[in-house]
Amino acid sequence: ITEGKPLTVEIKGIEYMNDDPAMVDVLYAKVHMKDGSNRLQLLADRLVDQFVTSGLMRREWDRVKLHATVMNTVFRNDPSAEEPNNRATGKPFKERESFDGRTILKLFENFEFGEVQLNSVCLSQRFSTDQSGYYASSGQLNFS
Repeated sequence: ITEGKPLTVEIKGIEYMNDDPAMVDVLYAKVHMKDGSNRLQLLADRLVDQFVTSGLMRREWDRVKLHATVMNTVFRNDPSAEEPNNRATGKPFKERESFDGRTILKLFENFEFGEVQLNSVCLSQRFSTDQSGYYASSGQLNFS
């Protein structure tokens, strides 16, 4: 799919993941291939196909939503809040507090975040972090 070369993607515009722009939990930047192809979408969808076939995950959607999260209310920081522990993980459980995204959506609907060269795909572990604060890595697939 990548022909052994990096993929140049464009990050432009914002959208939200629920149905009501006045009650947003996740705000994200849209990600597209600069050349207009669907190679990144194809790569992401084929990775999911492989994980489903291998029994590592269940299919939830027809396609992977290509995006770059800008804001996610689950990560908000309220130092005065008392947070109960999640029984499954033992970590604090945060309730989401949605925000009205209409103004930010209007102001930044076509904002150009820039371009980036993707040289690899990293498989990250959900609900875990490494010493840098980013998700812990389970592996990486390099394009070249």
